[in-house]
Amino acid sequence: MENLQLIAESREASNKGAARELRRNGRIPAVLYGEGEPQAVSVDARMWHSNFRHVSGNAIIELKLGKETHNVLVKDTQEDVLKDQVKHIDFFAIHAGQKLHAMVPIHFEGSAPGVKEGGILVKKVEELDIICLPKDMPESFTVDISSLNVNESIHVRDINVPAGVEVRDDADRTVVIVTLAKSDAAPSADTEDEEAGAEE
Repeated sequence: MENLQLIAESREASNKGAARELRRNGRIPAVLYGEGEPQAVSVDARMWHSNFRHVSGNAIIELKLGKETHNVLVKDTQEDVLKDQVKHIDFFAIHAGQKLHAMVPIHFEGSAPGVKEGGILVKKVEELDIICLPKDMPESFTVDISSLNVNESIHVRDINVPAGVEVRDDADRTVVIVTLAKSDAAPSADTEDEEAGAEE
């Protein structure tokens, strides 16, 4: 996974008034965890919104703080939905040789023939629970559904997983399936009895 680079500046751990002043000056208050005592920092709001706003939680960021560089994950963000602004960020430092636990999204590609035949594509799992070293962290998994006919499915065991990545989900768990719409299914016994009674 290619690391993204973000420059941070130290700040004094302070009250809400100081945090608001930072935001007015175009910066986002943040905290770096995982390197001893939590460190209060800030990042440029414009840079964050342009390049990092939509990064996944398993994307590794190179956070440059003075002369030091920390590989970090975004553990949490606080957002002002009305103003469409990020108010605060929590970073967590990671280290080489230390395995990470992450939820990695699944991207589905292709068109299932079964859908054209009247079936419905049901995505039962949209991310995998994994453990791996930072260097092995995948950005996503790709699942090709272009061969799925009606009543066919893809399971966790069918997904191509890179070496060094351990998937914690059950291998038999269904990821995606093409099933018949309820209206196309055979009528139940109760429905048949009701129809027979109506005819009488």
